Amino acid sequence: MMKEEAKRVGFAALSFGSDLTKDVNKKQLEFIRPKMESLDERLADMDRMGVDIQAISVSPYQFYYWAEPEPGRAAARMINDSIAGAVAEHPDRFVGLGSVPLQNTEMAVAELERCVKDLGLRGVEIHSRVGDDELSAPRLEPFFAKAEELGILIFIHTAGYSHTDRLTEHYFLNIIGHPMEATMALSHLIFDGVMDRHPGLKICVAHGGGFLPSYAGRMDHAYHARADVRDGLPLPPSEYLKRFYFDTMVFEPDQLEYLIKKFGSDHILLGTDYPYDMGDDDPLGLLGRVPGLDEAAHAAIQGGNAAQLLKLDI
Repeated sequence: MMKEEAKRVGFAALSFGSDLTKDVNKKQLEFIRPKMESLDERLADMDRMGVDIQAISVSPYQFYYWAEPEPGRAAARMINDSIAGAVAEHPDRFVGLGSVPLQNTEMAVAELERCVKDLGLRGVEIHSRVGDDELSAPRLEPFFAKAEELGILIFIHTAGYSHTDRLTEHYFLNIIGHPMEATMALSHLIFDGVMDRHPGLKICVAHGGGFLPSYAGRMDHAYHARADVRDGLPLPPSEYLKRFYFDTMVFEPDQLEYLIKKFGSDHILLGTDYPYDMGDDDPLGLLGRVPGLDEAAHAAIQGGNAAQLLKLDI
C-alpha cells in the first residue's frame, strides 16, 4: 500500500519521517513476527505474564478497509476462520474477536452474524474510522444495530492518525496519533448520537480510550454553554462516555486509578497491546500498583469484566 493510499483510507503506517523510526520498526517486526505467528510462543508469554485467557484479534493494519468490498469480505472471512481455528486448538486459553469489512455495511453485518453464530467468536475489532467515514456515518447504523442486537463486544483499536503531517517525527504518529484518533472516534459516536440511539452497545476502547476520558469536563462545559454542542443530544456528553469500556493501557498507576475512579472498576479491562513495544509486558503488575484497589475491583478488572462482556463461563 502506497503512502498516499494509506493516508486516503485512514491508515498512516508508512508516514514516518525518521529513518531511525523506520529502522526501529523494522527490527521490532523481526522480533514480534514469531509471537504473532506462533501460538506456542504466545502461550508461553501468557504464562510468563500470568494471563490465563487472552482475547485474540488481528493487528489493526489488517482491517483492509481500503480494499474493494468483495476482496475485503474474503480477507475478513480468512481472518475470522483463522482466529476461530486458533480458539478451537486452545479453547481454554483463547477467545476470538473477529474482523468485518466495514467498507460495505451489508457485508459487514453478514460477516458479523457469521462470526458470532457460525464461528463462535465473542466480538469484533474495528478501526476508529472507515476510509473517509467516521464510525458515526449513517451508512454504518445497521452494523451498530446488529452488534447491539447480538449483544457482542466491539473493540476499537486505532492505527495511527488520519492527519499525519505534524506527527512524522519522534514516533508521534503512535504516541500522540493513537490516543487522538480514539478521542475523535469516541467524540463522533457520542455527539452524532450513536450511543444515544443504541444504549445497549458494548464498546471497549484501546489505550485507555485515548485523551478524551481525561478531559471530559471540557465537552460537558461546552454542552451547557453552547446550543450547537447540545443540539440533538439529550444528555451531557460525559453520560455517554460512561457507557464505554476502557483497557488498562495507560502505563502509570495514577492514570489507571483515575480511570477506575471516574468510570468505575466495572468498566475497565486488562490490556496488553501484545506483542508490540508500546504494549505492557506486566499488566497485572500495573494493576497491583494502583493504590486503594479492593479485592472485588481487582478481580473485576483482572478478568471478571472481560468474562462478562465476552460471555465466558469461568
